[in-house]
Amino acid sequence: MIYTLKKQNSPILPSAGMYVARAYHNDVVDTEEIAQKIQENCTLKRSDVLAVLSELECVLCDYLKDGKIVRLNHLGRLKLEIEGKPVASPADFDPQKHINTVRLHFIPESRNGRQPLYDGIRFKKKDF
Repeated sequence: MIYTLKKQNSPILPSAGMYVARAYHNDVVDTEEIAQKIQENCTLKRSDVLAVLSELECVLCDYLKDGKIVRLNHLGRLKLEIEGKPVASPADFDPQKHINTVRLHFIPESRNGRQPLYDGIRFKKKDF
């Protein structure tokens, strides 16, 4: 995993003026590339994989919008979370005014207190 160092400039942070590592993402892998890689690793054709991934997208979105937590075995759980502004009483709450954002939250699968998703990560500093 490639990282860069970023200076914390916000004076309200306790770490102001210090440097912190941030993940550097150097590429985007799309559905086509994933389908090609899966085709190379198993007996499915790329078109079959694309069909499954396309349906997976639709089904995941439906379940998440219905407030379900989606567990993908061996990978983790996905759920939607909302962020909003506080109100003095429940009667004052208006979702149109007080809900700011919806975010996708991913929780990696955990086995015996460890998360296999993170096993074997090696860190390398980005050379500019």
